[in-house]
Amino acid sequence: MGNRGQKRADAIDEFPADKRTCSSLEFRASSSVSPMETTASTSTNQTHDHEMETSSSASGSGSARTDEDKDSAYGSCDSDEMGDTEHRRNRNAMLEYQRQRLSDDQVKFKRVLSVLSGEIEEPAQENALRELCEILSFCTDSSLSSLMANSLSPVLIKLAGHESNPEIMLLSIRALTYLCDTHSRSSSFIVRYNGIPVLCQRLLAIEYVDVAEQCLQALQKISREQPLACLQSGAIMAVLTYIDFFSTSIQRVALSTVVNICEKLPSEGFSPFMDAVPILCQLLQYEDNKLVEHVATCLIKIAERVHQSPEMLDELSKHGLIHQVAHLIDLNSKTTLSHSVDTGLIGLLVKLASGSMIAVRTLFDLNISSILKDILSTYDLSHGVPSPRAVGQNDQAHEVLKLLLQLLPVVARNHEVPLAEEKATFLENNPNFLQKFGNDLLHVLIQVVDSGVDLYICYGCLCVIDKLIYYINADTLLDLLKQANISRFLAGVFTRKDRHVIMLALTISDTILRKSNDAFVDPFVKEGVLFAIDALIVPEKGSNFMFTMFNDIQLSNESSRKQCLCYSFDNCKSSSASESLNCKMDNDSLQTLAKNIQTDYFNKNASTSANGTTDILEKLKSLSAGLASMITHSIPEEGYDHVLHQIMSHLNGPDIISTFEFVGSGITDALFNYLSSGECSRRISDGNGSNGQDCVAERRLKTFARLFWSNFSLSEFISKLQSGLSSVEDFPVVVNNVSKHRNSYATVPYRHCTTYPCMKVLFGKEDGELTLVDYSSDVQSVDPLSDFDAIEKFLWPKVCLESNKDDENGSVTSPNNVEPTSGESSRRNEFASDSMDHDQNTTEKDSSMSTEHPQSSQNDGHLSFFLEGKLIDRRSTLYQAVIRHHKAQYDTVTHAALWNQTHKVTYKKASKSEEISSQYFRCHARWSSALKKPLFSEIGSAVEKSTPCYNILFLLRILEAVNRFRYHITSYEKIHAFAQGRISDFDGVRVTGEGVLDISNNEFVNSRLTEKLEQQMRDPLAISTGGMPSWCSQLMASCAFLFSFEARCKYFRLTAFGKPQSQTRVSSGSSSTIQNDSTMPRKKFLVYRHQILESATKMMDLHAGQKVVLEVKYDEEVGTGLGPTLEFFTLVSNEFQKTGLGMWRGDSFLDSGLVGSPFGLFPGPWAPTVSVSNDIEFSEVKRKFLLLGQIVAKALHDGRVLDLPFSKAFYKLILGQELNLYDIQLFDPVLGKTLIEFQALIEQRKYLESVGKISADDLNLCFRDTKINELHLDFTLPGYPDYILASGPDKEMVNSANLEEYIELVVDATINSGISRQMDAFRSGFNQVFPIDNLQIFTDEELERLLCGESETWNSTQLSDLIKFDHGYTASSPPILHFLEIIQEFDYEQQKAFVKFVTGSPRLPLGGLASLNPKLTIVRKHCDKVVDADLPSVMTCANYLKLPPYSSKETMKEKLLYAITEGQGSFHLS
Repeated sequence: MGNRGQKRADAIDEFPADKRTCSSLEFRASSSVSPMETTASTSTNQTHDHEMETSSSASGSGSARTDEDKDSAYGSCDSDEMGDTEHRRNRNAMLEYQRQRLSDDQVKFKRVLSVLSGEIEEPAQENALRELCEILSFCTDSSLSSLMANSLSPVLIKLAGHESNPEIMLLSIRALTYLCDTHSRSSSFIVRYNGIPVLCQRLLAIEYVDVAEQCLQALQKISREQPLACLQSGAIMAVLTYIDFFSTSIQRVALSTVVNICEKLPSEGFSPFMDAVPILCQLLQYEDNKLVEHVATCLIKIAERVHQSPEMLDELSKHGLIHQVAHLIDLNSKTTLSHSVDTGLIGLLVKLASGSMIAVRTLFDLNISSILKDILSTYDLSHGVPSPRAVGQNDQAHEVLKLLLQLLPVVARNHEVPLAEEKATFLENNPNFLQKFGNDLLHVLIQVVDSGVDLYICYGCLCVIDKLIYYINADTLLDLLKQANISRFLAGVFTRKDRHVIMLALTISDTILRKSNDAFVDPFVKEGVLFAIDALIVPEKGSNFMFTMFNDIQLSNESSRKQCLCYSFDNCKSSSASESLNCKMDNDSLQTLAKNIQTDYFNKNASTSANGTTDILEKLKSLSAGLASMITHSIPEEGYDHVLHQIMSHLNGPDIISTFEFVGSGITDALFNYLSSGECSRRISDGNGSNGQDCVAERRLKTFARLFWSNFSLSEFISKLQSGLSSVEDFPVVVNNVSKHRNSYATVPYRHCTTYPCMKVLFGKEDGELTLVDYSSDVQSVDPLSDFDAIEKFLWPKVCLESNKDDENGSVTSPNNVEPTSGESSRRNEFASDSMDHDQNTTEKDSSMSTEHPQSSQNDGHLSFFLEGKLIDRRSTLYQAVIRHHKAQYDTVTHAALWNQTHKVTYKKASKSEEISSQYFRCHARWSSALKKPLFSEIGSAVEKSTPCYNILFLLRILEAVNRFRYHITSYEKIHAFAQGRISDFDGVRVTGEGVLDISNNEFVNSRLTEKLEQQMRDPLAISTGGMPSWCSQLMASCAFLFSFEARCKYFRLTAFGKPQSQTRVSSGSSSTIQNDSTMPRKKFLVYRHQILESATKMMDLHAGQKVVLEVKYDEEVGTGLGPTLEFFTLVSNEFQKTGLGMWRGDSFLDSGLVGSPFGLFPGPWAPTVSVSNDIEFSEVKRKFLLLGQIVAKALHDGRVLDLPFSKAFYKLILGQELNLYDIQLFDPVLGKTLIEFQALIEQRKYLESVGKISADDLNLCFRDTKINELHLDFTLPGYPDYILASGPDKEMVNSANLEEYIELVVDATINSGISRQMDAFRSGFNQVFPIDNLQIFTDEELERLLCGESETWNSTQLSDLIKFDHGYTASSPPILHFLEIIQEFDYEQQKAFVKFVTGSPRLPLGGLASLNPKLTIVRKHCDKVVDADLPSVMTCANYLKLPPYSSKETMKEKLLYAITEGQGSFHLS
């Protein structure tokens, strides 16, 4: 072998210009380098170029801009001002050029072919081949005819087989490569003239490396069109035999050839590709991720081809394949594969385990259950693949369950399956394997089912549990089940309405009771398993019981599901085949097995009570009945304390109370009736209420809250409520199995095109309806997003007898010829033009309106609508109504049930609505409106009233509000304690953290509902059309605390901006970031550093209302993109904090400096009559607040971080919450504390007057031993002497008589009238970007995190894990160790300066350093001069720090501090 055959380094482009792997890379877009390499080689340039790209859609008009616009806006599309004549002339010239070039190319091809076909010297052949390569590099498909390609192929193949001249070999093979690129049929010509064996021979000879590399390039092209010919010619072994001789890039090319061949393996003969398995198994150990993915793909395809041959599966199981695959799918593996390949590898193990005992033994030896446990335990639906998972979809969880089912033998009650006996014998002889399997997986499988996954995954988990429990021995089973509450789990499974799932729950129960009868009979009774079994036998028992979780179980085979669950995990059945098979279950099998279990295990057990209940359940029932009786008989409020204490004593007592007992006892119903205070609303509506007396609702809520201030655990009670909610909730997750949006045509409510499917509906009048006529016997195509008001507008003229009579006298309107009003038309046209931009807020707003105005009725229109006989809520869309109807019958709603079936909707004339009293909100004036909402507002129509689900949601909402406003309630209580003399001095009125409930917000999060919302938000159709089930918006509006912060962040982006954000990342911790989606259009904007606010104003005036991402470039500075943009928002933040703006409390109106705000920024009050103060016009202040609203909204929209220290009270105002006296302490503790003490004096006087101890005239109030009138307070706002609160003879000085009025005026001026105009301006600016109401699903603390990011301190371990070290540095490099020590030594301000230096913003995004994107990267900076004299530099767009290798830690710290302090304010160190 000559020196050409030496193995080369891994550098891709180190070949000489004329000996590169494929020089076409220099000439043509379709190069012979693999697509992956092209992407890799250009990714760096694309990263930087992308920062300068803009979208034409965001640039507005294409017309010429004014000079002013040119100074500010970048990236607009250039307008085409060329005239039509010139355009035609240029086009004709281009066509003439193309014709001339085509003619020239054909002449050149003929000349070169003539030269190469003749007998000429080798130098002449080389020159001709070079010319041919150049022609092929530039020519198009039309330049090369099939005849010419057919003529060139044999000549080039002959030259490729040249025996001695490597240059001719290289050039001829290169020409063949270009030929395949240029002409689509060239591959078939090469095959016809036996070109593939020639290339394979050159590869196997491998005399010259560059020739061999060119052979690989050529084979890659040929294999795309002729994979079978390549296989038959031995190309797989040819490209793999000497693969180690090549660089990584060429190895990828070789493997892509094998992938192309394996994609279309023939149905007969194994040897051509099975011979390559040993080499492929070795290649799985390589470090290059892309190479390993290619190898994995080849092995996956081979396994699919041979999975029906046990001998071939045994052969595959050798050579270390299973070891390598197990290592790759392990979450701790350093090799990162794509999701599809990772899932495919699990599927490969499924096929091996289905037919090879060698594979089964090896997998158990490798402890595969531990690896699969990790995959399932981190199976987070928020980052998974869209559901539902049917057979044929390579979803990872689905494949994991298939593997688990293949590892365990089928149970004896099932049909014969290959290897079942061998597997059973193996596990009997190795019981430790089964025990380890159970210890690893049982808890995780239970957790997955409990999380509310879709029916297919639930069924798969239960199948694994069924097999595991069937084969494990009794003693091991008892130990295993002690670790998991299997009784509670099975009771939850029985709430599923699918008969297949219920059958598995019964078989698991039967197996457990058969093996350990004595240990599980009582738990089954306690957790409600026995009750569920009884409900299967006697359905009336479940429907009559207050615990409705076991109602409506489907006992027949009738289902709208597309595929029967019986076949959902069959390894060999195809999806189409399994759909046509009948269900394996008999109609009466459920009841038969239920009766057998009841007879065999419960009727014979003397300890089981006759009605299947427990003592604690009967006690709780008795207490709830007692409380209900007291409410009915209007017992005085003081009488409730005893029974409430009894209830809480049992709930917090030593006896364990199951979810079944807790909900089934009626405790939640009784507490709901107690707290919802029907008595209160009756007294007030009757006019018997008194403004001086607390209403019943307030007193009851305070009584209930005091229970948890004394002896009872609020956390434990919340936990019980959460468990109960997870058991009784039945909210549907509707995931449409529609891969692409298809255009449809709707005829109802009017004719229009839609970009989503329409529903088939048959309208007819309800039985017994005599005043209306039938509409039509034809099936209508109805827009699924139409609400029933719109449908009624369509139907009413056609079904009303009076209307029809009128039509007889006039023109008759065709049923399908109704046109929309102008408003409807414009809205629908906009909707149809871009379904992704559909305003999803429509549903949310309707839902929120229903909660805010409970007096609205679902019978407001002319018609009432029914779906299959059940009344439809008019506020829902047709889509939502169908979902709710099908979910009530089946546990899942499929594509077929929604779009393929015909839905029968009937109508009748509506009765007049009954108005509900609106007096609910007339409670005591001091009662916070924030606590009125959970007491009296509706939860939503998606939750049926008078059900355990509704009652539990009500109680959770009450407790969350009590927890959130705990300081308000405590302050209120202490003021009254002072008034009654239970507290003797003012210091006791002050609220401290002691004795105050402080429950984490996470305790109110329901994981099951969060999982369901995550699943629902992944449905592309529901997201794009706004067709998510109504419960999503209604619960988010009324009970947002039920969902995790991460889930609410995603929901916020969907509802506020209308599109899913592909780059919404969730960090490894518990935080998530809302970062901007790179697919959004971008707009450049030129900014002047000396005019930051002016630039910001101009930016917002132009782009606030546009859905574009703004990026900043500074005038006369290098750098643009993410870093400068983040710095811009930071600079704007600083500008808003400067003194002299008149915006904030504490503004000293000096010319320089920042507003002193130790407790956060809060708007400064302006008197309604004042227009100028301290030479500042109020109109300018309003403009500043409007700009601030725009900036805050745009920062949230674009995913930017602001450095604005708003007070918590200001965040509450942004969220639309009302402030009161107790909130003043959040931004002005001194004033707030004083006002609370004044209020305590007022309450003390009122109390003494009420008990008759003193009259109003006799009491002179004293504040800390000083009479009020001696405090010399006037009626001006404290701190604002120009703000006159009131005027008049009795309003000159504050005294005991007018102190209460003074307090009210100060509070009003501070948090209401004095700042209302500023807040109106802020909201107005905010709403220009997106509706501010979308933020109401967050708390004030969460909004601060969203807007201002994270403030975190770092330790060495965190930093080394979260920072990438590259290009000369590793985590153990001495300069890096010095750097990590220095960063930890920085104080808070220095850390902020460092973060700003590297990223452009002093605050990290939500999620902290872990969610920084791109990841913070530190590389070695190569210096031309002395290292210690150089400074660090950054690329803020890429979070890229270039750090010189300083000689000492001290020098590094000095240079870093200098750079992060002096380098701010420009991008000269970029």
